[in-house]
Amino acid sequence: MSKKDDYFALMEAQIKKWDAEVDKLSAKGAQLGAEARAKYDEQIKAMRANRDAANKKLREMRTASESAWQHMQAGMDAAWASMKKALDKASSQFKK
Repeated sequence: MSKKDDYFALMEAQIKKWDAEVDKLSAKGAQLGAEARAKYDEQIKAMRANRDAANKKLREMRTASESAWQHMQAGMDAAWASMKKALDKASSQFKK
C-alpha cells in the first residue's frame, strides 16, 4: 500500500469515527433542556459541516495527481484539526 493509500485509509476511518462521535453527542443533546439543546444543536451542525468539508477535501485529494495530493494534505490536516477541536469542545461542554 502506498503512502497515499495509507493516508486515505486513515482519514476515511477518522471520518467514520467522527460520524459515530457526533451521533452519540447528538443523542445526548436530545436529553437537554430547550435552551441548552439549541446551543448544542448549533455545535452539532457546525461539526457536521466540518466533517462535510473534510470529506470533500478527501474526495478532491483522491483524484489529484501524486504530487498535488501532498500539497493538499495540509488542507486536509487542517480540516481534521478543526473537527477534532469542535468534538473536544462539545464533549467537554456536555460533561459540565
